Amino acid sequence: MSDFIPVVGIDLGTTFSAIAYIDEHNKPVVIPNQENKPITPSVVHFSDKDTFVVGEEAANRMLVDKDNTVSFVKREMGNPNYKVIIHGRSYTPQEISAKILAKLKKDAETYFKNNGLDIEVKDVVITVPAYFGMEQRGATKEAGEIAGLNVLNIVNEPTAAALAFGINNLGKDQTVFVFDLGGGTFDATILQITGNSIDMLASDGNARLGGKDWDDLLVKYCSEIFKNKHGSDPQDDSNSYQELYDRVLKTKISLSKMSKSVIPVSHEGKTEKVEVSREKFEKLSVDIVSQCKYLSEHVLEKACKKWSDIDIVLLVGGSTYMPMIRSLVRDMSGNEPSTDVNPDQCVAIGAAWKAFLDRTEQIVDEVREQKGEKEAERTKKTILGHLPPIEVTECVAKSLGVVALDENGREAIFKMIPEQTKIPFVIEDDSFTYAKDNQTSLCVRVTEGEGTIPDDVKIIGEINLDDLPPRRRGFPIKLIYNYNKNKILDIEVVDIETGRNKQGKVILEGSLTEAEKNEAIRHHVRQKQE
Repeated sequence: MSDFIPVVGIDLGTTFSAIAYIDEHNKPVVIPNQENKPITPSVVHFSDKDTFVVGEEAANRMLVDKDNTVSFVKREMGNPNYKVIIHGRSYTPQEISAKILAKLKKDAETYFKNNGLDIEVKDVVITVPAYFGMEQRGATKEAGEIAGLNVLNIVNEPTAAALAFGINNLGKDQTVFVFDLGGGTFDATILQITGNSIDMLASDGNARLGGKDWDDLLVKYCSEIFKNKHGSDPQDDSNSYQELYDRVLKTKISLSKMSKSVIPVSHEGKTEKVEVSREKFEKLSVDIVSQCKYLSEHVLEKACKKWSDIDIVLLVGGSTYMPMIRSLVRDMSGNEPSTDVNPDQCVAIGAAWKAFLDRTEQIVDEVREQKGEKEAERTKKTILGHLPPIEVTECVAKSLGVVALDENGREAIFKMIPEQTKIPFVIEDDSFTYAKDNQTSLCVRVTEGEGTIPDDVKIIGEINLDDLPPRRRGFPIKLIYNYNKNKILDIEVVDIETGRNKQGKVILEGSLTEAEKNEAIRHHVRQKQE
């Protein structure tokens, strides 16, 4: 193992996270954490301003020190307004997520050291929900950088799941529906496996729909029963609430195997035992299950597919263990979902495969540049072994556009690259014109989202072309959008008459400035991980 330099894939989940790699024999391995478990709770507790702990221990401490414990932070990725104050310091979602990544990194280094390889884990691919926009993806990349990782790629979770499945099913042409219901987010994605290629066709999802919503239903149900009998609400006291929440989590898991369970509810010195049957739980969950169904049907429409076109349904995420979800998928699709992948681990395994493939491509490109095509092909065959070259194609998650005036002189959004467009993609459009006479500059505002007016979308970048000779209204302008496989959007604006142009980039960046990110890195390095 001494000559082997691994790259890792990380499933940075809302409730649980996992890390994996491809070993010397091209076999995927999920790396166990310090507690010898394959998945780690995405919970961070700060003992003091200089010390933190992640995982099971942090989840346990939430019961007694909720104010200094953070969970479900993934739901806030890309939100520049979210801050949590702990021991007098303000933390961003990127900084909290970095603690989770640091735990996975440390556990992997311990694992490798125990297996004779004393290295620092650096190169990584991290997964995100398919519908994450550029700011959310950028925030995830920033979290990796704060944790001391070199983020090779940000890949969609359903793509990773399909890769984990498809790597053993290459050569079988099939349409795959990935139903990804985690602790805090939901993705529905359709992919096409053709030969050695995996192509994303369409995706939809909800960043605030996941297992936690089922937890909250049970907490509310139990609290109402307690309140009706004893006159007070356990949700009003943080300790009572957290104790109830912990019991609800265990009950939700029990109801996946048993027909009923009992939840003890304790508050203000009183205890009420609430019996919950699986049937009652499913009745309480009707509205949430309907949301999953609606999004699943919607993604079929986006892909111009019917359930009869789907060959395989993959269940991803711990919440898919619930019988009501398996029944939903079975009823919608008319087929039993596949059991070929582990719902808790397949995203991390797929991320590991993507890291392995990306690293292989880098090595082969370097050999090609130094020694030529023949040696590059020989190197590729040596690394891949029995595996054929695999091509993974993803789509634009949200439409990329520009703000311009419509025929009524009002600001509107003009799509340049629609959602579901395969990456990479280049488009040139010379139908834009100057808006008024004597205009000597241009400001191109780049947008992301599906709205028709600026208030409905995100402005993700601006490019200014200044010091032009005065232009007349109606003179032509060319815009060029080039979105590459590294999720970088290269933009060029051209004054067609003079040929003057200005180029710019929109890259994966979160809300942190360079100074803020550097300060976050320094602070992270100063802190000690228990």
